[in-house]
Amino acid sequence: MSWKLSDLKTWLLLLALTLSSALIAETTRPEAGLMLFICLSVALKGQLVIDNLMQLRDSHPGVRRPMRAYFVVVMGLIALAMLFPETLARITTL
Repeated sequence: MSWKLSDLKTWLLLLALTLSSALIAETTRPEAGLMLFICLSVALKGQLVIDNLMQLRDSHPGVRRPMRAYFVVVMGLIALAMLFPETLARITTL
């Protein structure tokens, strides 16, 4: 994201993303597209928090990049675990 939001707008966007993700998760069957939407929503929320609430947008890339990468990597791993549970179980079984 290349634009700066006020704290209030950030909180409102975080609230809207959280409520929409919860509504989708509670009212529909878990499908790959919806699960990926929720993972992307969580990654976006992490970026909003890092950039706007933690005020790391203009910090040194050595601080900002690992913080952003955490949300991308964790959401990617969760998505893979949800999309391919049998394969993941087979790979990780001794």
